[in-house]
Amino acid sequence: MKLFKHIIISFALLLLSILPFNSLQARTIVLVHGFMADDMSWRYSGFTQPLLQAGWKDGGGYGYGAQGMLFPRDLMTKGDVFYTVNLPSKSNLQIQESYLMQYLSHLYAYRFEPMTLVGHSAGGLIARLYVIDPQREQAVNGLITIASPHLGTPAANIAHLAGNSPIGMMASMAGISELQDSRGLFSDLKEEAPYNFLYWMNRQHHPNIHYASIIRKNDSITQPERFDFVVPPFSQDMNNIWALRERSGIALSTENHSLNGKDGVILLQILQHIPLSSSQK
Repeated sequence: MKLFKHIIISFALLLLSILPFNSLQARTIVLVHGFMADDMSWRYSGFTQPLLQAGWKDGGGYGYGAQGMLFPRDLMTKGDVFYTVNLPSKSNLQIQESYLMQYLSHLYAYRFEPMTLVGHSAGGLIARLYVIDPQREQAVNGLITIASPHLGTPAANIAHLAGNSPIGMMASMAGISELQDSRGLFSDLKEEAPYNFLYWMNRQHHPNIHYASIIRKNDSITQPERFDFVVPPFSQDMNNIWALRERSGIALSTENHSLNGKDGVILLQILQHIPLSSSQK
């Protein structure tokens, strides 16, 4: 009996010695920004400060330059680490997701462990589009979205209409090109209706991973500066997605649409409920 126990212990120690350190203890999260933002938005907003204080490491960010893909500064660090990505935020969701696919394929080759995706606003939809993409080969164990328009937003309806009107042309002539440059994205973010993009997306198979929605919920009329005028609360709740009914956790926030340090605190609380070993391809 003692010999058998010794063999079991020896085998366990051998297994621990050959498995990568990160696969046993580390978490990798990827932060996906929204419209008219970039990879540095997570840092400038104060979002990443609670993560750094909790011992997380900033691994850097992905991007594209004249010479091609730009890589994070630290791909091999041990322990919990977050990475950011820089996307063409005025492009439609599928174009942005194609960039995300390239970044995460590269990252997964170095950090062969499940990733948790965190997306703010339109970035939550880009991350979710990646999660349901049949071309995806990388393991993902969770998707956390912050103030994301999963059922669309009236603001996109208005912006899409304006971008396709003389208003958009006049704005472009005045040097304000966002309305016309972002027409494809606004079309994708319009309120869900039969046969538009979100209607299709919300009826695709979603893998069995951990989902969590950080929802802006502020009913106080005395603090309009802390109200989310961009995305209605019901649209931010992934439980209202046809294919994800009652599968998402919920965390409420009384802030406005923008990122802030309190979101980082909420994220740390949510991550405690996502098992390290939970992953789906």
